[in-house]
Amino acid sequence: MKQEELFQKNQQLSTEFELYLLEHPEVEEQVPDNAMIVLLPEYDKEVADKNIELAEANKEPGQALVYVRVKKLRTSRIDGLTLQVA
Repeated sequence: MKQEELFQKNQQLSTEFELYLLEHPEVEEQVPDNAMIVLLPEYDKEVADKNIELAEANKEPGQALVYVRVKKLRTSRIDGLTLQVA
């Protein structure tokens, strides 16, 4: 997998995780201070394996790793849309 593709997939995962945290603040409370979040999409083993590899290589001494397993992403968070060109 090319770095650009990995970046794009992780960018989407990160955005969706941030939106999830906004809707579920109790989850954020479980994350220790200074922890590294590692997003592991269960539907994309290659991305998950690479994210584990990168996290282990870049974590600071004593830093906690928080593995977030993502079962699937919805195709869109938008529920209805109207587009008007003027």
